[in-house]
Amino acid sequence: MNVHTRIATEAPSWAERNQRWLVARIARLRERIERLQAGDAAATDLVEADADAEVDFGPALERCAELFGLSRFERDVLLLCAGAALDADLARVVAAVGGHADGAPTFSLAMSLPGEPHWDAMSPQAPLRYWRLLSLDGGNPSRAAMRIDERVLHYLTGVAAIDERLDGMLEIVSAPPAVAPPDWVAQAVAALASGTNCVQLHRPGAAPTREQILPLLAATGHAALWLRDLPDDPLALARTLRLVDREAALSQALVVLDARDGIPAALPAQVQARLRSALVVVGGEPASAPDLRLRRIALPAWTPAEQAAELVQRSRRLGATPDEVDLHAAFAEACEQFALSDPRALDEVATLVAGAGPDPRCAAEQAWRALREHSRDGLDALAQRIDSGTTLDDLVLPDAQLAMLRDIGRQLRHRRRVYRDWGFAARSSRGLGLAALFAGESGTGKTMAAEAIANAAGLDLYRVDLASTVSKYIGETEKNLKRIFDAAEASGAVLLFDEADALFGKRSEVKDSHDRYANIETAYLLQRIEAYRGLAILTTNMKNALDKAFLRRIRFVVQFPFPDEAARVELWRRQFPAQAPLDPEIRWEPLARLQLAGGHIRGIALNAAFMAAHEDAAISQRHLTAAAHAELAKLERSPGTQTGGRG
Repeated sequence: MNVHTRIATEAPSWAERNQRWLVARIARLRERIERLQAGDAAATDLVEADADAEVDFGPALERCAELFGLSRFERDVLLLCAGAALDADLARVVAAVGGHADGAPTFSLAMSLPGEPHWDAMSPQAPLRYWRLLSLDGGNPSRAAMRIDERVLHYLTGVAAIDERLDGMLEIVSAPPAVAPPDWVAQAVAALASGTNCVQLHRPGAAPTREQILPLLAATGHAALWLRDLPDDPLALARTLRLVDREAALSQALVVLDARDGIPAALPAQVQARLRSALVVVGGEPASAPDLRLRRIALPAWTPAEQAAELVQRSRRLGATPDEVDLHAAFAEACEQFALSDPRALDEVATLVAGAGPDPRCAAEQAWRALREHSRDGLDALAQRIDSGTTLDDLVLPDAQLAMLRDIGRQLRHRRRVYRDWGFAARSSRGLGLAALFAGESGTGKTMAAEAIANAAGLDLYRVDLASTVSKYIGETEKNLKRIFDAAEASGAVLLFDEADALFGKRSEVKDSHDRYANIETAYLLQRIEAYRGLAILTTNMKNALDKAFLRRIRFVVQFPFPDEAARVELWRRQFPAQAPLDPEIRWEPLARLQLAGGHIRGIALNAAFMAAHEDAAISQRHLTAAAHAELAKLERSPGTQTGGRG
């Protein structure tokens, strides 16, 4: 078969058939107007019945009439305006029979033609003008020139286009190939099919990403009109949404409003109220009042792999130079640790990584640091973040205690591998939380040890004062603790609970409801600690005051001893930075004979430094001795007092 035979036997495309149909109808319309002008009474309608129409073909004009509910007369008016814009001969005929000089028809001309005309077709609320299918030039509707909207003309001719007035305010997101949809997609499709005006998609802990919405497009077979940068002015917003509504109908697309990127809280409700099309809202807060037209659907929680993949794509779009495999490896560990809910934070992280250069290790460091900072949202208001550069090597403790602290750090660092990758979490969910009790007198290094462990893991340390968290009002303590743990879950920060004996004291016999609720508060804290994915450290000055049953549920109990004289010598030596001016004649041994813990020694060293700075002199034995005597006086002890209890 030769080429000409093959082409002749191929079925024409829909676009070709539509074009031929439209050209034929415009030619027939021109002929009828000419016959009417000549006084031919046989011309009884603008467009005769489509007796020869093919049953398997729907021309764009008929689709448009169905989409916007046009009457036969309104459809014919639209055809008249389209023909005048497309066909010079028809425009000339229209100008000759009472249209405008440029060939634009008037409504009076359309009304004079045979058919079933109706005056309300030109009402601002009738489909032709409500949907802006055509516009009027001038104030008199009957004499004004009728001009077809450019976007509608493109639609009738089968040309793919989008209204240029919506440029920058929406993006077409194509429907991907059909895949096995997640469970939530079936809920969304059913809600939209039932007449629900709006479906709001949210997810626990983080807003849905664009990639997560694609299964909904695949299931419906529709593209999405992804809205962004809508105008603030109410009148401009209403006009814009009218065009969005029309575009959704012409494009057979879902309207999607991204409510994640800091848009006004009231905007989703305003958009929903003005749209006739179904609306999908991504993220955002729940409606303040129940709305029967809105269905809120939860997506599965954000996974670390999804977060890493999203960061890779954003970083690549911003010019990150490491390849995708290296970038994903750089993000993977950070995304395992930190969970984000604000997409703007992802953009900021991606920007930092894009500027980190080609070394994947630098990208990993930037990602970890940036994700750590952004995951603090909410926790800063509930607890005190402690920033320090303390390391385990800075601690002056016996070898046994240091070994236990290093073991805590190892378990914190490798818990994901053991629990998840090696399957220990799947065997039992009990006892997976990492909890430690640091017991010892004030100043023996409990807080410094917590700082060192957090720094070694690259995590934030937050101090929670249990004495202020515990409330005398029934139920308030659990609420306070819940807020703290919920906020901390995003980062897995190290939580330091001071004065654990405020809640973990020995249980007394339950005599009234307050005793019963005190025990409930303690049980609740233990439950949250055991479920917490980070490290929780509790401190106490009075280990003996704690309930033995509670101690058995703490994985690590580290006793911080009061430092002996040799340890105090080392503590004195380590208090001064390298740049601090020290008198070389300082003798540490006499200072070490003072019965002081490390916390007091740190305070003395700082006070002595201020004394020396005031004198513009090096820090000397005289300054240290004076500061030490002042500290002992504050403690109501003499220099020779031996410690036998709390320091």
